[in-house]
Amino acid sequence: MSLLHATFVVLAIVNPPAAQVDATQEGARARDTATEPATAKPFQAELLELGFDAALQIPVNPHERDRARVQEVVATTAFRLGLKTRSAGMANQITNWRKGVVFAELAVDEARAGRPEAVETFARYARRAIEGAQQWQSDRVLAKLAEAQVALGNVGEALEIEKKFGEGEKGKVTAALAAQSDSDFDAMLSEAERAIATGNFELTANALEICARLGERGDCDASRWSRIDQLAESAKGKVAREIHIRAYLRLADARIATRSPEGARALIDLAKALRDEVRWTPDAELPITADIARRLAALGHRDAAVAELERGIASFTANEKLVPDVFRAAALCSAAESLAAMGDAPRALEVYRLAVEAGALNPNARPRAEDLATTTASLARAGVEPDAAMWTRLREIRTGLRDPW
Repeated sequence: MSLLHATFVVLAIVNPPAAQVDATQEGARARDTATEPATAKPFQAELLELGFDAALQIPVNPHERDRARVQEVVATTAFRLGLKTRSAGMANQITNWRKGVVFAELAVDEARAGRPEAVETFARYARRAIEGAQQWQSDRVLAKLAEAQVALGNVGEALEIEKKFGEGEKGKVTAALAAQSDSDFDAMLSEAERAIATGNFELTANALEICARLGERGDCDASRWSRIDQLAESAKGKVAREIHIRAYLRLADARIATRSPEGARALIDLAKALRDEVRWTPDAELPITADIARRLAALGHRDAAVAELERGIASFTANEKLVPDVFRAAALCSAAESLAAMGDAPRALEVYRLAVEAGALNPNARPRAEDLATTTASLARAGVEPDAAMWTRLREIRTGLRDPW
């Protein structure tokens, strides 16, 4: 049974009888609204189907939260690979507010493509999915819907949506505006400066997002970059270290894109310094190291990138027993994705083998299903095709998902 046909079977199970017809029709309309360019390869689509099927095996009761979280990972991966019809079909099978996240992502994409009718459709589905949700859950979806309105040029409507946000999402509309080439660069940056000056954790994180969006616009001169760099530095101690590191790396991406190697390397070095100032658990450190290595490679420093990443992998494997088995696969997948991005698919596949086996260790089926879903999504994102032995192993793990959960 294909994933799209499975949509109707699952909906018949999870929806009460009075809602069956409406829900099934909504699922069909969502898929009809999405457009699906052929950007993904067949093996990527197959990986996502396998991963989503694994997630569907997790019982809704009592594991709805975990089930929906990994379903969102797979569905958003499908969307980012251009498989928007599949993503919409997957979203419709999520039974909590995370359905709204996927539909909101689709709304943003359609807004950027200039399709207001599709935006309206996906926004309606997203809003329906967050009825009765907690504030922070609704805010995450509404922030995306506001971004979609900014992309359509409806700034007033975006600001109306922002009035419903809790503090954690304040600044997200400014970040969306910052990405627009015709917005007032200096006004956006001043807004970020005011947010960081508050010392508030969430507002500072949103201010760093504004900085990243401004850097990605490509219209920064030396003076503007100096302000962005100073502002990013001023966030130290006001936001989680990992968020600060990733903000530096995202700014480095912008510098790389605009062929400013010296500025990019300086930002990468700042990220490394933040990493090296503290002691991390192995599963927290490896993804950061992998992201640093990826940027070094993009900058042309391949030997340094390989050395950085291989040291990280060696350190992780040497200390693997310190990491609970439920956290091992995700860390290894991050390293494998960076290896693939650096052009070393064979080595990436070797690390993915470690991830697959790490994810199969737990005696309970729920964490095995979660790791199978997230690992297959990672393989698809990385564009790494499993060989015959890995396909066999992935399917064996899927077949073995049964009680105890």
